[in-house]
Amino acid sequence: MSQEVDYSHELADIYRLFGDRTRLIMAKKMAKEEWTVSEFVQLFGISQPLVSQHIKKLKTAKLITEQRHGKRILYKLNQDAEQYPLVLRIIDPLIEQENTQAADMQAVNV
Repeated sequence: MSQEVDYSHELADIYRLFGDRTRLIMAKKMAKEEWTVSEFVQLFGISQPLVSQHIKKLKTAKLITEQRHGKRILYKLNQDAEQYPLVLRIIDPLIEQENTQAADMQAVNV
């Protein structure tokens, strides 16, 4: 199999992974700071097992790292992941939208 075909499989897997709205938003949040499962539960209003399933998929793809602090586990995007630049490009429209909204709010409050 050619490298092009192998890469196309990897690319399709990444796009499939981020075809889920919840994982897409999780990646955006973890690009900026560390998050716990319970914080995602509160953010999305979904069950802890469901958040854990999303985390597991991202971990399996080696796109996030975890760091233990006592009983808490903090998750963040893995900047050393081979696919990290692609993930940033995928979540970029969400970050741009957030930046635009923040700028719009500042303009209104001037």
